[in-house]
Amino acid sequence: MKRIFIVMMLLTFAATGWAQMKGGVAVKVSRKTQMVNGKRYFVHIVDQGQTVYAISRAYGLKEVEAITKKDIHFLQVGDTVWLPCKGQKLPDGSVAPPATDHAANSQSPSSQSASSAGQTAYYQSAHAEPAKPSSASDKDDEPLGETAVIRPRVNPQSIVVSLMMPFNLSQMEKISTSKFDVEQRGKITYKSLEFIQFYEGMLLGLDQLERMGYNVVLNVVDVEGTTDEAVEQAFRSHNVAQSDLLITMLTRQPFQKAAKLARESQLFVVNPVADRQEIVEGNPYVFKCMPSCQARARQMVQTIHATLPSSEVFVVHSGAKSEKAALQALTAEMDKVQGMQYKLVDWSQSAKLTSMLKNSGRAVVVSLYDQDKSKNRIYVSQLLNKLSSIKTNTPYLFTFDDWTAQYSDIDFAQLQNLNYHTFYADWLMSNPVHKDFVDRFRDRFKTEPTNVYAGMANDIILYFVCGLQQKGTAFFSSPAANSPEGVIYPLTFSRIRQDYGFENDKAILYRMTDFQFFPVK
Repeated sequence: MKRIFIVMMLLTFAATGWAQMKGGVAVKVSRKTQMVNGKRYFVHIVDQGQTVYAISRAYGLKEVEAITKKDIHFLQVGDTVWLPCKGQKLPDGSVAPPATDHAANSQSPSSQSASSAGQTAYYQSAHAEPAKPSSASDKDDEPLGETAVIRPRVNPQSIVVSLMMPFNLSQMEKISTSKFDVEQRGKITYKSLEFIQFYEGMLLGLDQLERMGYNVVLNVVDVEGTTDEAVEQAFRSHNVAQSDLLITMLTRQPFQKAAKLARESQLFVVNPVADRQEIVEGNPYVFKCMPSCQARARQMVQTIHATLPSSEVFVVHSGAKSEKAALQALTAEMDKVQGMQYKLVDWSQSAKLTSMLKNSGRAVVVSLYDQDKSKNRIYVSQLLNKLSSIKTNTPYLFTFDDWTAQYSDIDFAQLQNLNYHTFYADWLMSNPVHKDFVDRFRDRFKTEPTNVYAGMANDIILYFVCGLQQKGTAFFSSPAANSPEGVIYPLTFSRIRQDYGFENDKAILYRMTDFQFFPVK
């Protein structure tokens, strides 16, 4: 009788569309499906206490057929699990939809990328992830990809921040400090010194947070190598996933891997100095601290319209993919200004540029040209010579990137003559906040700070920790914080799509005057 009662109870429970299996709590079968690369999947959102075993059994599948984006042993509430539709019978007696629109059976992606459970902890088949845009799209109706899930704080008593950067501490004993060797900055042994000022700038920011009474735990991770394997080893061996925020000072390829690992862990990751918009595309967990193309274009157009009204604007470009985002943002902002005249000039057909500028009256040249380092350097020299040859109605030159920082041998006299406007200027010692930071940095580290590394690190740790302290994890939904004392450059973030990361929406334009940069008011 006891056995009959148990069987009857199980049958009754199954009829409701729920299943409770080994190692987990009740699982309600989702009826939401998604087509990915021609194959159909159930989309299951993890609830409290559910395991991959319980979820897969509830959908009539084996555990190894479930597709997750992170360690199967550390599922959290809100994680997504994809379950193949194969026409299988479900616990409530219904039958799963066919595998494809044509009812064709297909192989499970998990069998292509993962072995049995216990042998492989990660199921990362690209076929099973929701579709994401591969690059910035002009289509407003493009379907959304993954959106960010905001998880609780790791420790309510403190804010845990991980910093991943290449200290290369194992190479330190190989470094010679003789004058000759110190000048050989390109040597591989000096990679451990490249970003050290970023770490030092962060230490000054942490000093400020300590004075404010904030409890911050900094998990410093030395990434020795640029391969995906080196980044993943550093990420996992230092338990980076158990952080409230990840800050990375990594080059392009290592950052891409770190950002992927952060996304799988639902961990927000900050990129301090990358200017490429593609780092936020398809990854809603990324914060890009360099000003967005939209912010720079908006500030540039507002300045031209306010200080140089009725000027004709010549936008010089090369048609390269790297220029696309800036060109779109700039033309969109100029189209908003009634009566603003502009021409797009392809540099490959710019033989008549000088004559056009001479005949245009007062003109503004905005340079977007960006192909590669050697071509860019040749282009800069040629453009400056062309513009400097115009003695009457000398044009004004605007650039998205600071040429004085990129090209050490650039002719400052030519830039001065062209009323040069750009972004990312150096320290302004007339600014008391800048001066205070530089003085404190000199006093503590006995060297001169760079604004790009030291200053940005200071700002990032202050801004994000204060935001989390003030607003909790809701900060990640609307990342606006009251700028604390000591922030050098203002930060404010926005995203253009819910499945994209955040970009800094604040840009400061500077003008060269008397061979110094001053912010445009």
